[in-house]
Amino acid sequence: MPESSASTAPLPAPVLRRREHCPGCHRSSARTLHKEPLDSPGISRYMREHYERRVERDFSGYDYELAQCEHCGLAYQAQVPTEELLQEIYDRWLPATEREAVVSRWGLDDYRYLAGQVEFMLDHFRMRPSSIRALDFGFGWAEWAKMAGAFGVNVCGAELSQVRIDYAKSVGIPVVDASRLPDGEFHFINTEQVFEHLLEPGEMLQRLGRALTPGGLIKVSVPNSERSIRKLVGSGDFSRLDDGDIMAIAPFEHINAFTHASLSALGREAGLVPLRPSLRKLYNSSSGWMEPKSALKTLARPIYRHLYPKSTFVYFARPA
Repeated sequence: MPESSASTAPLPAPVLRRREHCPGCHRSSARTLHKEPLDSPGISRYMREHYERRVERDFSGYDYELAQCEHCGLAYQAQVPTEELLQEIYDRWLPATEREAVVSRWGLDDYRYLAGQVEFMLDHFRMRPSSIRALDFGFGWAEWAKMAGAFGVNVCGAELSQVRIDYAKSVGIPVVDASRLPDGEFHFINTEQVFEHLLEPGEMLQRLGRALTPGGLIKVSVPNSERSIRKLVGSGDFSRLDDGDIMAIAPFEHINAFTHASLSALGREAGLVPLRPSLRKLYNSSSGWMEPKSALKTLARPIYRHLYPKSTFVYFARPA
């Protein structure tokens, strides 16, 4: 029989891959907490609403599978995006207009909170701001980096999304390659809502730990997934979750689901020691009132700048 001349269409490249070990401690002992098709009604509705119908891929045949490591307790999605899909998610599913959304909802309290974080860093190291080398890792729209720079800190950033990299460069934030960080380079590394997104958070925390100076600090802030996991496992159906529940365990993006215990375990695996800040430093970073010299300046500055007759600090208003 003659060989058929019809060509066989190549199979489409996979968009998800399976993690065979815990991304935190690399052990392979895990149990499945929940498994549901990615094209189920509940997940499909979430995808349409969250990404505003920008997702054009077909995920039939793939599962949302939440597993939990039996060694360190980290919960994680067993099927995760390939590098190609990750780039698509952060550059196309989440558009540049997200920047405008951030600006529209942020207010004084949000920026005051950022300023307090930077002040805590400065208070901790007791160095001139320009002497502190800081990295904003996974900087998003570079809000922390811009705040640190405004205080005079020598700050740079690292990010996956090219759209966000271009934005950071446009506002003067230097961008570095996270895979080539020099050892012992940074006094402080900021990571805000980053480690829940990483394919290999354990390896990355070890790498960032090596990039710290001796005595340096890294801040890891992630969503607490304890309530979300409990509700998903209890209901057995993604459609039973509300938006607040979904956030901490969202398909494709929040592929690692931390609790305080599993985040602490991640730090121990990386050879890092948790620091419990003193209440004095926490309150002082947000007000400056806990030190007599700083408190006196805080009291005197408004009088000198705004009321003292010889002051050249003037607000001008257009008449109504």
